[in-house]
Amino acid sequence: MSLEDLRKTILGKARAEAELIIREAKERAEKIIKEAEERKKELVNEERRKVINEAEFEVRLAEARREARLIVAKAKYEVVEGLRKRVWELIRGMSYDERLKSLENLLKESLEVLKSMGVVANELVVYVAPNDRKLMESLLSRLGIKGNVVEDSRISGGVIVVSGEVTVDNSYDTRLDRCLRELLPQLFRVERLER
Repeated sequence: MSLEDLRKTILGKARAEAELIIREAKERAEKIIKEAEERKKELVNEERRKVINEAEFEVRLAEARREARLIVAKAKYEVVEGLRKRVWELIRGMSYDERLKSLENLLKESLEVLKSMGVVANELVVYVAPNDRKLMESLLSRLGIKGNVVEDSRISGGVIVVSGEVTVDNSYDTRLDRCLRELLPQLFRVERLER
């Protein structure tokens, strides 16, 4: 064999070995890349499941909070309505003398409000519940106050006093609403502290 043949043979073997090494390296690299991509997919899917689970948990938690607020709101409403009902039972159960005294106090309070506003109570119009008309007429007469008594079926009790452009609403409905607005924050303060 000649030197040139030897060189060609060695070069051919070297090329074949190099091609084999390169092919094996490429196969190993492709295998490593494929494994890395599969691991990446697994990690992404695992993270996706975590995010979905966290999101589902947050949704369930938000729903539970909403339900809790609805339950608390319903309970508050029931307490308020129970109070309102009980107050009306007490008002309806007042004796003649208690009702007369109540109307007198409400009338005097209304006149004080007018006075504090600088309104001269000359020609008063006093609106009352239909069943309180005679009581109010006798009360105005007894106190020496000039005024017209007008029945108003929208009033459950108490008085609405009008002098000129100024109206003082001292009806039981309005007073009860005002009282509840002032008391409710105190009644439900415990619930806010527990948050």
